[in-house]
Amino acid sequence: MDKEILEGLSDFGQVSAVGAALSGRAEDYVNDPTLEMAWAEMAFRHSETYFKLLTAIECTKLRLTPRDDEILEHFHRAFPKLHVDKLDEAALKADLSKTKWREFCNTYEGVVEDFNFGTLLRLDAAGEYSSENTTLVPRVQFLAIEIARNRAGLNAVHHRPAVKQHHKHPA
Repeated sequence: MDKEILEGLSDFGQVSAVGAALSGRAEDYVNDPTLEMAWAEMAFRHSETYFKLLTAIECTKLRLTPRDDEILEHFHRAFPKLHVDKLDEAALKADLSKTKWREFCNTYEGVVEDFNFGTLLRLDAAGEYSSENTTLVPRVQFLAIEIARNRAGLNAVHHRPAVKQHHKHPA
């Protein structure tokens, strides 16, 4: 992994302090602009770091958690017909879908850190993060969909292997 990507990952340390402050009950933070801005910055940094990983590492080799296999197996059982290449935001946010996702996500409470933390998800795996291609989901929903995309190779389009340059040394 190159140095720039590793530096991007170090942002998670700074961001985790904000995450701890935001992990309390939502009712305790209603309309607090400071916390809303901190959350937005943290979500943005997470998406930026994740995209850097996609460009640097072959997606089929990328592990997002120690529980990737378990999350993926559960995801395929719970949502066997969901195509993760292009998600329909309206279908994803429909009441029936939200109920199924809530049940799925709640099984990871105490198992996956910040399992329900708001996370930005790309709707089209082939696209980058943008206002048109992004929706907000709980972290474990993001993990399930991105693990499925990675294992299927759908994020391979973003991989940009480093070009090694051979320098000639003067004789």
